[in-house]
Amino acid sequence: MGPSQQKTRESRPFSRGTVRERAGVVRLSRKLLLPLATLLKGSLLSGCVPAQHVSSYCIALRVQSDPGRPLGKARVLFDGKVAGVSNERGLVQLSVSGSEGGSVNLAVECPQGYRSPGAAISAVLRQANESDRYAEYSVLCPPVFRTVVVAVRADHGANLPILQLGREVGRTDGAGAAHVVLKSAPEESLELTIDTSSNPGLRPHNPTTRFRVGQSDDILVFNQAFNLEAVKKRGGRAPRGPIRIQ
Repeated sequence: MGPSQQKTRESRPFSRGTVRERAGVVRLSRKLLLPLATLLKGSLLSGCVPAQHVSSYCIALRVQSDPGRPLGKARVLFDGKVAGVSNERGLVQLSVSGSEGGSVNLAVECPQGYRSPGAAISAVLRQANESDRYAEYSVLCPPVFRTVVVAVRADHGANLPILQLGREVGRTDGAGAAHVVLKSAPEESLELTIDTSSNPGLRPHNPTTRFRVGQSDDILVFNQAFNLEAVKKRGGRAPRGPIRIQ
């Protein structure tokens, strides 16, 4: 082989679609570089957005009418469907699928006679401890009406009617005592009157008091002391002038 042929063979360029190694360096042709760059780019992008891992999470709701008073028959709704109902202990246990750190909205419908919460509960999905399997949330369903017991003590006011809006709701006993049980919405006023019309000598006449109903059941006291005044009897008029004796 002559020198001209050897020079020509050494200066021949790489053919397309081949991989050649020279002096420890790997060179790729342009035809191979483009698909490889696309593959690497896709690999990097997919690594930036990890796949969401879906797990099952245990959530417990404890429903109460007042603190310490469990309430049963409250419905828990998820996506508009009933997911559970509270038992006699006021407890609802649910299993929800989702991703760690996510949240679900749970609406609570309280039974008749109780007010439902105005907003849904946003429950965060967290894996609970081994000692406490369920992540617990508290829900309050207060009564629509509160019970108020009024203890009436009327000195010298035996056997007197107790009126509310003109209607008799109780009566004092021989010692002037009575207990009146009333129902009222929170933040409303109650007015009670001790009717003394059957004993006109009592003062004051028909005393009235008002109570403000709070956000909880309550016991109120109506104390009233009466004074007894003598009632003058009206007799016939004595005749005037001389009296004829027959």
